Amino acid sequence: MKKQDKLALTQIERRLKNLRRSFSDARVKPGWIHYMRKALGITLQKLADRAQVSKATAQQAERNEAKGKVTIETLKKMAAAMECEFVYAFVPKGSLKAILKEKAWEKAKQIISEADTHMTLEDQRVEQDLDSRIEQLADLLIERGDVW
Repeated sequence: MKKQDKLALTQIERRLKNLRRSFSDARVKPGWIHYMRKALGITLQKLADRAQVSKATAQQAERNEAKGKVTIETLKKMAAAMECEFVYAFVPKGSLKAILKEKAWEKAKQIISEADTHMTLEDQRVEQDLDSRIEQLADLLIERGDVW
């Protein structure tokens, strides 16, 4: 991995760490449209008027969000109608470095396993132990940016 890529990865990790802290309890059961509408004391009709949609459409947006079937466009529109910011992010479950290392290891293991099969068929043996060969190839794959 290039020096600038490592720096970028470090900066991304820092941002993600802050996001994880902020979003640890970010899910609300009724969905954010309903949750914030109630918190702000906005009726469904008033929300619909402010979002320039019908009351039925606003109600459907609340239901769809609770089911996980709402569009980003709708979320943005409802947030704006309630004078809220809409925030959208992908937050990896683990560190980026750990994910990249795991994916590189999996790919390297597969490549080496296939190569070993061919080498065995050709009655050739590799002296170096399997784990260290996988580790070396995984490091090379990360350096190349070819882990997927």
